[in-house]
Amino acid sequence: MEQVFDQDLRERVVGGMVALLPRVLKRDVADLSEGVRLFDLGLGSASTLELLLELEEALEIQIDVEEIAEGDLESVGTLADFITKHALTDD
Repeated sequence: MEQVFDQDLRERVVGGMVALLPRVLKRDVADLSEGVRLFDLGLGSASTLELLLELEEALEIQIDVEEIAEGDLESVGTLADFITKHALTDD
Protein backbone atom coordinates (compact mmCIF):
# COMPACT_ATOMS: atom_id res chain seq x y z
CA MET A 1 0.00 0.00 0.00
CA GLU A 2 1.49 3.34 -1.08
CA GLN A 3 1.66 6.12 1.49
CA VAL A 4 0.04 9.33 0.31
CA PHE A 5 0.97 12.60 2.01
CA ASP A 6 -2.23 13.78 3.66
CA GLN A 7 -2.12 17.58 4.07
CA ASP A 8 -5.32 17.58 6.16
CA LEU A 9 -3.84 15.05 8.59
CA ARG A 10 -0.62 17.06 8.78
CA GLU A 11 -2.55 20.20 9.68
CA ARG A 12 -4.44 18.28 12.37
CA VAL A 13 -1.14 16.91 13.72
CA VAL A 14 0.42 20.39 13.92
CA GLY A 15 -2.73 21.74 15.57
CA GLY A 16 -2.72 18.83 18.00
CA MET A 17 0.90 19.42 18.94
CA VAL A 18 0.30 23.14 19.46
CA ALA A 19 -2.66 22.32 21.73
CA LEU A 20 -0.97 19.46 23.61
CA LEU A 21 2.59 20.70 24.12
CA PRO A 22 1.71 23.14 26.93
CA ARG A 23 -0.12 20.34 28.76
CA VAL A 24 2.70 17.83 28.24
CA LEU A 25 5.35 20.37 29.30
CA LYS A 26 3.14 21.58 32.19
CA ARG A 27 3.73 25.24 31.29
CA ASP A 28 2.64 27.86 28.80
CA VAL A 29 4.53 27.86 25.53
CA ALA A 30 4.48 31.11 23.56
CA ASP A 31 4.71 31.33 19.78
CA LEU A 32 4.46 27.65 18.93
CA SER A 33 5.07 27.21 15.22
CA GLU A 34 6.38 24.49 12.92
CA GLY A 35 9.94 25.80 13.20
CA VAL A 36 10.11 25.56 16.99
CA ARG A 37 12.78 23.09 18.07
CA LEU A 38 11.25 20.52 20.41
CA PHE A 39 14.30 20.02 22.62
CA ASP A 40 14.66 23.79 23.02
CA LEU A 41 11.21 23.63 24.64
CA GLY A 42 12.56 21.11 27.14
CA LEU A 43 10.91 18.07 25.58
CA GLY A 44 12.73 14.96 26.74
CA SER A 45 12.24 11.29 25.92
CA ALA A 46 9.45 10.75 28.47
CA SER A 47 7.57 13.89 27.46
CA THR A 48 8.03 13.04 23.76
CA LEU A 49 6.39 9.67 24.35
CA GLU A 50 3.60 11.35 26.32
CA LEU A 51 3.05 13.81 23.46
CA LEU A 52 2.87 10.99 20.90
CA LEU A 53 0.39 9.02 23.03
CA GLU A 54 -1.77 12.11 23.50
CA LEU A 55 -1.69 12.77 19.74
CA GLU A 56 -2.71 9.18 19.02
CA GLU A 57 -5.70 9.51 21.28
CA ALA A 58 -6.73 13.00 20.15
CA LEU A 59 -6.42 12.27 16.41
CA GLU A 60 -7.46 8.59 16.51
CA ILE A 61 -4.28 7.42 14.79
CA GLN A 62 -1.46 5.03 15.60
CA ILE A 63 2.16 6.15 15.49
CA ASP A 64 4.98 3.62 15.16
CA VAL A 65 7.40 5.09 17.69
CA GLU A 66 10.03 2.49 16.81
CA GLU A 67 10.50 4.19 13.42
CA ILE A 68 11.23 7.67 14.79
CA ALA A 69 14.77 8.90 14.19
CA GLU A 70 16.43 11.76 16.04
CA GLY A 71 16.02 14.04 13.01
CA ASP A 72 12.26 13.50 13.11
CA LEU A 73 12.20 15.12 16.54
CA GLU A 74 14.02 18.28 15.52
CA SER A 75 11.00 20.57 15.34
CA VAL A 76 7.22 20.66 15.41
CA GLY A 77 7.26 20.55 11.58
CA THR A 78 9.65 17.60 11.23
CA LEU A 79 7.68 15.58 13.77
CA ALA A 80 4.42 16.48 11.98
CA ASP A 81 5.95 15.28 8.70
CA PHE A 82 7.02 11.98 10.28
CA ILE A 83 3.63 11.37 11.91
CA THR A 84 1.77 12.22 8.70
CA LYS A 85 3.89 9.79 6.68
CA HIS A 86 3.81 6.97 9.24
CA ALA A 87 0.39 7.27 10.89
CA LEU A 88 -2.06 4.42 10.69
CA THR A 89 -5.59 5.78 10.68
CA ASP A 90 -8.81 3.94 11.32
CA ASP A 91 -10.06 4.83 7.81
